[in-house]
Amino acid sequence: IEKAMPSLETGTPVEFDEEINNLNRTCGTMLSYQISKRYGKEGLPDDTIKINFKGHAGQSFGFTLAKGVTMMVEGDANDYTGKGLSGGKIAVFPSQEVVNDGFVPEDNVIVGNVCLYGATS
Repeated sequence: IEKAMPSLETGTPVEFDEEINNLNRTCGTMLSYQISKRYGKEGLPDDTIKINFKGHAGQSFGFTLAKGVTMMVEGDANDYTGKGLSGGKIAVFPSQEVVNDGFVPEDNVIVGNVCLYGATS
């Protein structure tokens, strides 16, 4: 939330990189609460807050993610990714290193079960 404060306070776009592991559950939920508290259901303009993660996202990554937030994961994500998505954007993709090592999409899973359950936009 601290790194997104310029966006929360003045709408100034921000982008930053973070490591993530599967202990980080419901990542993005408290940030989305701050957005909805300040801007209501309209949220922020698309891509106002961009967070680039590297690693393994935990359960319910991006739960109720608000409009204006884009979260990308280079790696994989656990079950319930994007649950209740509320206007935000989520992308999960394998690293180039994994692809170069012979990653076969049809033989691998990079996002767990029940993705986007209850997503409204």
